[in-house]
Amino acid sequence: MSNVERKKLPFSSGEPGDLHYCQWIPEHPVAWLHIMHGMSEHAIRYAEFAEFLNTQGIMVTANDHRGHGETGKAMKNSYHIAESDGWNQMLDDQWQFINHIREHHSLPLILMGHSMGSFMATHFCQRYGQQLKDITDHKLCGLILSGSNYEPPATWKIATFAARIERWRVGGQKPSTILEKMSFGAFNNAFKPARTPSDWLSRDHSRVDQYLDDPLCGGPLTTQSWYDFLTGMGELSKPESMAKMDKKVPIYLFSGSLDPVGKAGTGVMALQKILQESGVRKVDMLLYPEARHETLNETNREDVYQDVLSWLASLKSEV
Repeated sequence: MSNVERKKLPFSSGEPGDLHYCQWIPEHPVAWLHIMHGMSEHAIRYAEFAEFLNTQGIMVTANDHRGHGETGKAMKNSYHIAESDGWNQMLDDQWQFINHIREHHSLPLILMGHSMGSFMATHFCQRYGQQLKDITDHKLCGLILSGSNYEPPATWKIATFAARIERWRVGGQKPSTILEKMSFGAFNNAFKPARTPSDWLSRDHSRVDQYLDDPLCGGPLTTQSWYDFLTGMGELSKPESMAKMDKKVPIYLFSGSLDPVGKAGTGVMALQKILQESGVRKVDMLLYPEARHETLNETNREDVYQDVLSWLASLKSEV
């Protein structure tokens, strides 16, 4: 039975609205893992993984980002992150959230992000890394990136230009079929004949069906949300931004070898390479053969859980 607590916290920007979040707290926590979820999904989808980590004494938190999950539902405009500057507002929400949790728990912190959340976690570390170092009881001890990728700034500049055009064409609060096709249109190509439009997520049919049946999953972002996201991607991918990563914080990359977001592994390897070139001392990577985008929901997810746990155990010298 799930031991999740559902709570909410006012937005960091001070505007009306709350950040809805979940926390899974074991009886005697020894570390804290905070998860940043991906695009068009929400925090409670990580419950099984969180409960597994709880058995090992690891507290887990995850919030629904603006425009997503219960946060988006309460905003009455799901998949619309903000009228402007939504990416930066989501990053600021994470900083506020971490400071809120540390008022109640003094534990070593590990950040984890999946897909869009992996990019958020990376950008967050670039922006708030020094502040985290200054918090002696909550220094960042590790960073885990799932289903991630790396593209050079020029790629994001082109994509941002397309989003700007679509925002002008259809309006900032509406989705764009063109942007959706540009982003996800080819993701199922490697899995034809496809059973569903979302076969690229996992080989586990039941997990794909759960995603498709979830009213809080799979919706299209508005053009303004795409514009803000792509602008953020362009910023975090710059060499000077990558150079801001804390060189002493270990990083663990894991993905499916057939994940289209990570370009079947090549994008994940590119991410490892640029992190290493930026001076990060320890960047571990694991690609799961034949696995797809959501490795935490894959047919071999128990192995994935154990591998994450093993990597966390390797941080004991840090925590």
